[in-house]
Amino acid sequence: KRYRTKASLKLDINGRAYNANAVDYSFDGIGAVVENSQHITKGALVNVHMDNPDLDAKGEVAWIQKTPQGLTVGIKRDDASRRGNLEDYSLSDVLIGLQRSHKTGVLKVENDTIIKKVYIKDGDMIFSSSNQDNDRLGEILLKAGKINLEQYNKSVELLKETGKKQGAILVRLGYLKPQELVWVVRRQVENIILSLFSLEGSSFEFKFKEGPLPSDEVITLKLSAANLIYRGIKRIANPQKIFNLLCVPMDAVLCFSSNPLNLFQDIELNEKDKRILSFVDGRAAIKDIVSLSQSDVPETLKVICALLSIRLIEVKGEDVVIEAGFSAADIMEEREIKIDEEFMSRVEKIYSGHEAMGYYGILEVKQWASVDDIKRAYYKAAKEFHPDRHFYINSPAVKWKLNAIFSYIAAAYTTLSSSQKRKDYDNRLTHKTTAVPDKEESARSMFAEGKAEFRKENYSEAFQLFGQAVYLDNAVAEYHYYYGLTLIRLKRFKEAGRALERAVELAPSNPAYLTDAGHIYVQLGFRQRARSSFEKAIKIDPSNNRAVEGLRNIPE
Repeated sequence: KRYRTKASLKLDINGRAYNANAVDYSFDGIGAVVENSQHITKGALVNVHMDNPDLDAKGEVAWIQKTPQGLTVGIKRDDASRRGNLEDYSLSDVLIGLQRSHKTGVLKVENDTIIKKVYIKDGDMIFSSSNQDNDRLGEILLKAGKINLEQYNKSVELLKETGKKQGAILVRLGYLKPQELVWVVRRQVENIILSLFSLEGSSFEFKFKEGPLPSDEVITLKLSAANLIYRGIKRIANPQKIFNLLCVPMDAVLCFSSNPLNLFQDIELNEKDKRILSFVDGRAAIKDIVSLSQSDVPETLKVICALLSIRLIEVKGEDVVIEAGFSAADIMEEREIKIDEEFMSRVEKIYSGHEAMGYYGILEVKQWASVDDIKRAYYKAAKEFHPDRHFYINSPAVKWKLNAIFSYIAAAYTTLSSSQKRKDYDNRLTHKTTAVPDKEESARSMFAEGKAEFRKENYSEAFQLFGQAVYLDNAVAEYHYYYGLTLIRLKRFKEAGRALERAVELAPSNPAYLTDAGHIYVQLGFRQRARSSFEKAIKIDPSNNRAVEGLRNIPE
């Protein structure tokens, strides 16, 4: 989510200072109109300082656009930590942003003397901790009637004496069965996270972490951000906070998100919630839904606020056309999670061959399918292979496979739902089947098409084309280089690192390849490799500002 602002800010780009006015900001970036901006180029490294909200950040210029107000730039943050106030960012946006960017690290939320931490691995919340006595494991068991007060006091006494985990003490004393420990730890972890939504005026800091998280917990979990956000907002007791979070007028019309990543998240709706959701149709305003709902006004607004926060629904824009054939019933339809051998086998088969299947194959439609048929197939496939399915699978590798499949499904729909893109794609398919050109010539053709898509920022299409160019001719450094740049845009950093390494192997004296390899090494936490790459690039081209800046910014 992007937050509108009109704050002034200072930019330092390649050692040159600029004044700018922020247009908007998010957890991952900043949009700004820059004064005297003739020397700014895409990819330049940036240091940002803004007073309101208080923000000091590092990043790079992701895009540049000329507007009537001046040169507008988009800055993508890549600093090693994020901090802010939860009055300037919503907690739901922070959690969803971390989940979808697959970050690993610790999110700390502070409110006066209260300190609570959420441990996140590859975007998933796996554990939480708190310095509050009422968040202790024993408190939860006491409230649930699993232990009595005498047993609770005995466990606290031993906890203070030995410093051991309260759960382990309760099991050793025989008050808790070992198999009950996972249930109560999950309850504790969820309660700590849910309590964050009720804290007023809190600050947060997220620190990225390469390698193992700084937690000695034996029991870790995989928790759905959407489900916890939904439950957390519904638990807020203060009606005024709900109005503040809602942040949209009562006459705003609501519609469903057009993004299946938002539509088919892992959330649990009760019957009252489903009834409220059923009134979302692209025509009814919030005030209409409140009057139609059988729940009281604060409760209805909580549900609407929660649905907006997880992005399942959104405020309808003036130019949004509501698609026929899709309704609340499609969302509320019970998704039976059958994670059996057949499903796992299907995931493996599609993951290993999805690129060969092509866009029609991945959606399981014929080449002459109508747009409506393609749309229905898209929603069906997106629901089946939604990344949230991994919460029910005890295999880290499956998460990445589902993400790859889902991304390809989305790329297929983006192409086949556009008449021009579909025509171009069909022409490429026809060319493949009617001619058997030389491999090197085919690679050059694919690379040229890939660069055209890359310039238009159609990175999913560029990824496919550059990948085919590399496959057809593995000895051209430029193919690997652009393949790596595209993978960076798709946030597939480890694969990008391998592609750039191959480009450097083939062209070890190219300063651009060395510089971008250095930046991806920084992203992956390989500081020594980054330093070596930047130093080689500077030795070849001393005026290479990106390499100089990259070397200067490597953390000690």
